Amino acid sequence: MAARFYTVHFSPFGAGPDRDARFVKDGFSWAAFVFGPLWAFYHRLWFAGSMLLAALAALALAGEFFVFDPVADAALSLGLALLIGFEGPDLLRKKLGARGMPERGIASGRNLAEAERNWFRRHRPTP
Repeated sequence: MAARFYTVHFSPFGAGPDRDARFVKDGFSWAAFVFGPLWAFYHRLWFAGSMLLAALAALALAGEFFVFDPVADAALSLGLALLIGFEGPDLLRKKLGARGMPERGIASGRNLAEAERNWFRRHRPTP
């Protein structure tokens, strides 16, 4: 299995070096692709989730009003899902940065648990 990469974000108000760490996977997000607005709301991306719901509603209304070909309607919906799948992790990183949790580095591993172990093994606080 190939290594996956994660960006590492820390809260400046964390109690310890490992307590408030957030690891965000780099690359395509299947959860964002499949669940779209629900994924955005779960990650508290309120504006992005609202815009996704509005875009989905606009596609549904346009499909009813203009009587799109079902293939065209499916292609537009798939395009929107692909967009959030590719851009979702970047939106999450941007939100974390705006909340005072800028990117502190990159971790890698076969999965999230291994990436966390590798990160904290390399970045142990010195006593």
